[in-house]
Amino acid sequence: MALTFLCKVSLGGILPIPREVPYLIFQQGMHPYINVLLTFLFGGPLVLLWLRVRARQHLSGFYKLFVFFLMIVLAVQTLLQVYYVNPDESAIMQIGAMLVSLFMVGIYGLIIPSLWNAQDFLRFVQRWTGALVLLSLVVLVLHPGSTFKGGRFIGVFKHIPHMVTCATTAFVFSLGTFLLEHKLKHKIWNSLILFVSFIAIILTGTRSSAAAAMFAFLLTLILHETRTTKGRMFKFGVVSFLTTFTLFFGMQSYELAHDIATGHSSLGGRQAQDGIASRMEEVERGSEIFKQEPWLGHGLMSKFASGNDVDVSNYNSFKDPHNIFVSAGVVGGWPLLILAAIALGFMTIGALKALKSFSIAKRQISIYLLAHIPILVIYHIHLSIGGMADRLYWMVFGFVAAAVFEEVRIRSASSTKETISAELGLLSKS
Repeated sequence: MALTFLCKVSLGGILPIPREVPYLIFQQGMHPYINVLLTFLFGGPLVLLWLRVRARQHLSGFYKLFVFFLMIVLAVQTLLQVYYVNPDESAIMQIGAMLVSLFMVGIYGLIIPSLWNAQDFLRFVQRWTGALVLLSLVVLVLHPGSTFKGGRFIGVFKHIPHMVTCATTAFVFSLGTFLLEHKLKHKIWNSLILFVSFIAIILTGTRSSAAAAMFAFLLTLILHETRTTKGRMFKFGVVSFLTTFTLFFGMQSYELAHDIATGHSSLGGRQAQDGIASRMEEVERGSEIFKQEPWLGHGLMSKFASGNDVDVSNYNSFKDPHNIFVSAGVVGGWPLLILAAIALGFMTIGALKALKSFSIAKRQISIYLLAHIPILVIYHIHLSIGGMADRLYWMVFGFVAAAVFEEVRIRSASSTKETISAELGLLSKS
């Protein structure tokens, strides 16, 4: 789990580390090959443990069936791409990327959610993301020049999306740990992380993440049960403030949000940009790539290919359209695009069902997913060969699938109880 974050940390602003060392260091951080190697070294024993342990969390049957079909489709499409689409590129690299992706999905999407308690997962991720956001702001004060890229805050990470993912996760998960922890020192830590992570989100200038954080805050406020007088007073105070703010400043807030979205104003240090127009350009560009191979796709390594050479340092964002449907089509053609559409629909249904869970941690994880569904649409397909957000999303999918199974099991147990009571009633009458 720690590798999810460590693989994207760049220590150049803190330590005198060379920018690149072949197969060891990449962009002053962990090389992708080392990340994959360590994932296999730690993931292998987890697979063996998962096979031996019987008392594990059960996941939704539909979710496991979907992951199985996803793996089959990805394997078949990759083998066809090797022969028909990318015959000039290394077959070993293409098949290797497919195997790594399947292993990542299996470890983070199935095995970890089966073996780990949702509450421990929430606390662990909150501490790691919170500590990295806090460290990023400390480095901002000490070495401000090394923490910005293109006018946007990257902290101790290699790229902007890693900082955005870390800060948004720290904020949303801290809302859950704030409700779980009762000691004063934990309350102070959670409050600090909530504050600094939201500051970090603003510094990145990412509009969608700021909106997701605020939406998650409102959902947390509304959906979690309040048992103490202080909690009820806090809820009442926040609702009163929001109602008053909307009455007096609602129109101005809408106009500001509209100006930020259309590029007339900027958020944080980010240059003003028409987000809607730029996204449509990405969709159109990705659609042209998709039309070249609509049935087979170009493969997982296509975004790393420069000519006929495949290299992790050749990543090209223009080949990785930021739309989950177009991205799925580019990677695996129509079969993967259809699976992406099915996944998004059932993901939304599953997250809504998981809100009924008795576990605060599982409810908060489902809130995280609900708040991120619009971001998932404008993100690339989540078949990670070593990324941070992809692996984090797959764990969230898995824990939501565990919460859905819990809700189904409780309903089934209730139905069984009613049946037994009815049968006992008939027996007593006889």
